[in-house]
Amino acid sequence: MFRPGLSRFTRFRGRRARFEHDRESADAIRARLRRLCHTARKMGVGTTRQLTEALQRQGVDLDLPRLAGLAALLEGPSRPLAPDLFPANMSADAVRLAERTLDGTLAIADFGHFAHRVTNFFAYARENRHGALADYIPELTRQNPDAFGLALCSLDGQRLRLGDAETPFCLQSVVKPLNYALALALNGEGLVHRHVGREPSGRRFNELALDPDNRPHNPMINAGAIMCAALIRPSQAAAARAELVRRFVASAAGGRACGFDEIVYRSEAEHATHNLSLVKLMDEHDAFPEGTDTATALDLYFRTCALTLDCDGLATVAAMLANGGVCPLTGHRVVDGRIVRNTLSLMLTCGMYDYSGEYAFTVGLPAKSGVSGGLMIVVPGVAGFALWSPRLDRQGNSVRGVEFSRRLVEDYPFHIFAGVATD
Repeated sequence: MFRPGLSRFTRFRGRRARFEHDRESADAIRARLRRLCHTARKMGVGTTRQLTEALQRQGVDLDLPRLAGLAALLEGPSRPLAPDLFPANMSADAVRLAERTLDGTLAIADFGHFAHRVTNFFAYARENRHGALADYIPELTRQNPDAFGLALCSLDGQRLRLGDAETPFCLQSVVKPLNYALALALNGEGLVHRHVGREPSGRRFNELALDPDNRPHNPMINAGAIMCAALIRPSQAAAARAELVRRFVASAAGGRACGFDEIVYRSEAEHATHNLSLVKLMDEHDAFPEGTDTATALDLYFRTCALTLDCDGLATVAAMLANGGVCPLTGHRVVDGRIVRNTLSLMLTCGMYDYSGEYAFTVGLPAKSGVSGGLMIVVPGVAGFALWSPRLDRQGNSVRGVEFSRRLVEDYPFHIFAGVATD
């Protein structure tokens, strides 16, 4: 068990978010507001403008849907803080977030210092110009090799954006954990894992190989991801299935725009020889559920890989997973906690292609990379990170993303076993 006070970052059980708490009465919320105003005045925060500045110093985004009522008040002219100043429909969640800001108990307490350190890690990783663009999907060779973006989202909606954080890119394999989570939500764990395993393959992500039970080894390699696509609403038309995945990703991203790159989709579909071979291999071994339209399943896989998101949105997806399935921006539950546990387990053991074991050993965090240069990192109970840098190492992972990961865990005890290894 972790010792209290060891580090503010050794809390690996995320707090429940809005709609997960018991509802509070109007009288209880008013009592909270009185305590909030009293605490604020004692700390020298006596006006709405000063409260706004306190929230912003801690990285809290006032545009959070969870803060809608509070943000409307803070955006107006500065006025002395008083309980009656707050709107009658103020949510308890918004008040709690303001309370945690003032008493220093946000997911990332000293956000200014943390953001400074992360910015340094980002600058250090930017100097790494090794690696090359993915070339087996021709359209990906058109990416800017020097593009580099990073975004952070904490469980409390604290945000940081660096570089090209708001430039959309194709998710490619970064979408695989989300497809797996959606397949679990629609079908249940038993059915999904009758058709896809959960062991690291020890092979390349697109290798023609199945496990001893004639299943894809796990959902994070191509064969397993195609199988997950086959399990997503198989009775519906391809367009409806693709739209379902897109809306699911957008919900996980807190409503961030999730687009579709038609050109990359076409490029991947036109150079699909190896993935077609994977489908034939699985079909020959009766791996698919009976009656599966394998051509449509493969097409859906390509369409999900061509979904686009920026680092800002992807960091929110990672933070949703870090928060047990509840989106930190909206407070809505996106997926069940058990599904999150299963997804993070496979990201930890299988999420970095055939570098997964080394990444788990040295970094020790659930992560998923993609050949477009995307990388999603989950720090359970704390935050989510997203990076995009198209230069890849020989395993297909973002060179700068891996470099950043190493720097992060050298300075902060985020490795999942850091707590048991501390004196």
